[in-house]
Amino acid sequence: MLWTDLNNKRIGIWGMGKEGISAKRAVLTYAQPASVIEVNEENTNEIFKCDILIKSPGVSLYRSEITEAKKQGIIITSGTNLFFANKNPQATVIAVTGTKGKSTTSSLLAHTLKTLGENVVLGGNIGVPLVDLVDTQADYIVAELSSYQCADVIGTPDVGVLVNLYPEHLPWHTSHDKYYQDKLNMIAQSKTQLLNALDDRTHKYTDSYNRFQNAIYFNDTVYEDGDYFYNGTQKLFPCTSLNLTGEHNRKNACGVLTVIRHLGLNLTDCEQAFKTFEALPHRLQTIGHKNGLTFIDDSISTTPETAIAALKAIGHAYPITLIAGGQDRGQDFSDLIDYIKNHPTVQLITLPDTGSRMAEVAHKNGIPVSTCKTMPEAVQTAIEITPVGGTVLLSPAAPSYNMYKNFEERGTDFKNCIEHYK
Repeated sequence: MLWTDLNNKRIGIWGMGKEGISAKRAVLTYAQPASVIEVNEENTNEIFKCDILIKSPGVSLYRSEITEAKKQGIIITSGTNLFFANKNPQATVIAVTGTKGKSTTSSLLAHTLKTLGENVVLGGNIGVPLVDLVDTQADYIVAELSSYQCADVIGTPDVGVLVNLYPEHLPWHTSHDKYYQDKLNMIAQSKTQLLNALDDRTHKYTDSYNRFQNAIYFNDTVYEDGDYFYNGTQKLFPCTSLNLTGEHNRKNACGVLTVIRHLGLNLTDCEQAFKTFEALPHRLQTIGHKNGLTFIDDSISTTPETAIAALKAIGHAYPITLIAGGQDRGQDFSDLIDYIKNHPTVQLITLPDTGSRMAEVAHKNGIPVSTCKTMPEAVQTAIEITPVGGTVLLSPAAPSYNMYKNFEERGTDFKNCIEHYK
């Protein structure tokens, strides 16, 4: 939808967070609307006074109001779609999505391109909203897209990158099937599709699109063996050059290298970028040492799979106390509990709401659990039960919204509890 399509139209903007504010500013800058209506949860009936509704990512595409608006002929769009329709055509857009790791992958890619001397900007679900970048003169735009943004995106990224895919965000998407399909919607529209090695369940969805026959699978040609990164038979540089912990981060780095390879840039020159990249906050971030213990904040973890990845990344040479639990979205914790059962050096502390279900599964497997109600209680318990030389890991395996505004607030609370512990 071009800016001129908004002229003389009644424009609604549902959600006045960062993206909604940017969408409103862009509409008033580039178009001449008849009116702009701010829509929130208290005045959703205003939707039906609009000709066009710009929906923020947090508003589910499957809400009844959206369904009814479409029936009445109201056009539903987003700031992301306005960006794709009106962006600088000279800029190469590299869109990155995935259940987990997309922020780190996007940031590492942007950092690597910048280190290689390229003119690049980072935006989307991280950094600035994409609609703020329509006039950018950068040669490359790295766009991190959430499943919410991918679901109804209409646009053609030059490169679409999928770092991984497993069940998440059930309330917004209404089912795991729709989540998978919504996530792949953006990748399906990309000119070049770079996909991580996918499991059989995911292949079911890529096959259903019938648009992935020419996809490039990273961790295939560009891969790592735990010691070195490779481009085919060419040894590039040691994995220790990557300033990030864990196999999952090495796999994501292979995605970055695959993009660099596709762009025709020098892969060996990426080593310096990998060395100088700093881990993003709340993503396996070592936040301190106290009482002979190491404290790691992985508050970004909202699924059992990411908690397992965090445990693997730390390793089991020394004891680990895992603090887990958060908003209940029907997660299956059996694999996480099995992992803990097979690694006796791991102790488990649980928090509401999923903590009770997690503890129930653990008890059935003969695993002792310390059940806590608050973060201060969990941190105090962890310090008391973790042997000297061990690690206290916050990797909740669940979203934060039952107790916190977001995962950042949860991670900050964890850090504050550590600092205030006597």
